[in-house]
Amino acid sequence: MSGFSAPFDQAIKAVTAPGSPFEITSHQSGGVDYRIYANAPKNLIELLAPGRQFSEQEFVIYQDDRWSFSHFHRQADLLGVQLIRQFNIGKGDRVAIAMRNCPEWMAAFLAIISVGAVAVPLNSWGARKELQQSLADAHCAFVFCDQQRLDIIQPQDLGLTAIVVHHQGTLPLNCHSYRDVVSDVSVVDLCEIELRSALSAIVIDRNDEAMIMFTSGTSGSPKAALFTHFQCCQSMTNFEAVAAAAYMTNIDAYTKHLNSGRPSKALITVPLFHVSGLFAQFLLTLRGGRSLVLMYKWDPAVACELITQEQITIFVAAPSMLLELARHPKFSSVDTSTISNVSGAGAATPAKLAQLLKEKFSDSLPGSGWGMTETGAAGASLTGCFYDLKRGSSGFLNPIVDLCFCDENGIELQPGTPGEIWIKSPTTIAGYTNNPEANENEFKGGWFKTGDIGYLDSDKCLFICDRAKDMVIRGGENIFPIEIENIIQSLPSVLEACGFSIPSEQYGEELMVVVRVAPEDLAQIDEKLVQEHVRGQLANFKVPSIVTITDQAFPLNASNKVVKKQVKRLYGPQ
Repeated sequence: MSGFSAPFDQAIKAVTAPGSPFEITSHQSGGVDYRIYANAPKNLIELLAPGRQFSEQEFVIYQDDRWSFSHFHRQADLLGVQLIRQFNIGKGDRVAIAMRNCPEWMAAFLAIISVGAVAVPLNSWGARKELQQSLADAHCAFVFCDQQRLDIIQPQDLGLTAIVVHHQGTLPLNCHSYRDVVSDVSVVDLCEIELRSALSAIVIDRNDEAMIMFTSGTSGSPKAALFTHFQCCQSMTNFEAVAAAAYMTNIDAYTKHLNSGRPSKALITVPLFHVSGLFAQFLLTLRGGRSLVLMYKWDPAVACELITQEQITIFVAAPSMLLELARHPKFSSVDTSTISNVSGAGAATPAKLAQLLKEKFSDSLPGSGWGMTETGAAGASLTGCFYDLKRGSSGFLNPIVDLCFCDENGIELQPGTPGEIWIKSPTTIAGYTNNPEANENEFKGGWFKTGDIGYLDSDKCLFICDRAKDMVIRGGENIFPIEIENIIQSLPSVLEACGFSIPSEQYGEELMVVVRVAPEDLAQIDEKLVQEHVRGQLANFKVPSIVTITDQAFPLNASNKVVKKQVKRLYGPQ
């Protein structure tokens, strides 16, 4: 036990001890040994049941709508009974959700899992071909969608039945109004007990399929990741266990915010179809009796308004979002004193972000983390007092997570040597649907090959170097673009940097970097300045061979991560 990690290690030992709510025990599945939370709920219905006790307490705020917990649960229950009675949806059926963030999205999700069906959140950013392919990959015959996605998917042409939220005009064949479904006289007069009775007859085993989520697809086509109820519940319990340890190691800071008397209220900046939006925010908040403020989509100006207006206490976003927020003209007038927790997760943490959090969110506990869709967001995390001491780190490993670091041949490397991260955890998906090749290549004896490059330092903190596919091999030397990107992003005028490989006759590959600045800063920076800045801090072989300056925004995916292959297509050698 290193001196640095000792307080966190002791906190984890306490919260996971025998007899504690987060007791850890051994578990074997498929001949593989895991550590699991012994007291985790057996399915998502059991996990989310505590949320029903909060009744008239405010749950979700979205534009002009403000839903209490009781209103939300009644909406979900009405939908669930209608899925059974009117649409004959039952256990194991796969039901898609294709819409932007709204309360009905969440009600649809709970309704789907309540009847034992499999929820399939789709990337609402997708074009028609992408959405239709996802529906086919997941074998969906039923979809909840909003008007925009209805127009894109055109379910009537695919033989799909749809429930449409916020629809306009006449609906196509086999498409039904959400409003009409939940106000149908055959169910609307049923009391809560009758609704719950109709749903409680459904038996859901922990190994039953719960949901299919699609990977972000930054390095390839999205894959359909299948979760069982067991994996979801282990993931949710893991969030709570880590949060308990974070509290124990930051008691003074948490006590200060608790004594303020402000209710816990999180701003959801990311799509609900993303693992951090669905798992870490929506489901945990529903279970824990806190409030959510939904954004239709990310907009820093709107975020500025909502933080002050709603007195937001929890703010979790991609690092790029936090940087964009802090640079927005409106942010200078934002009252951030209400925010107790602010985290930049989902990507490696740039040094500039750590400094920004310290300056702009001085009253908040900063945090970072690493996880993936395929791991149910389990992996590593860092909160509060440790953050400043380990800038750039993704944190300590979660208690039920094992990692190893391997070379391209799957051989485990010496401690501290960067390699591909392999993870073993009971939260990891059962596999990809309709993709036997990926299952064969990415799962080995209980380990999942993440495709991320990283290492553990001597204090047992995880550092992410890059994606394996993004690594540049220049004359036998490994270059991780993210290291160079972070160095370049420390320049005052730089908003973003994106590095990738280009062919080289001499070296095989070389590094090219595209640098984004504000239009008014184009004259303040050039290729030579960037190269000299890198050369002053890193080895010569890491200096990018080509630097392109632009004021155009980079293409992003739904998780607000830069899609490098698109940047390369736009700016790389033709």
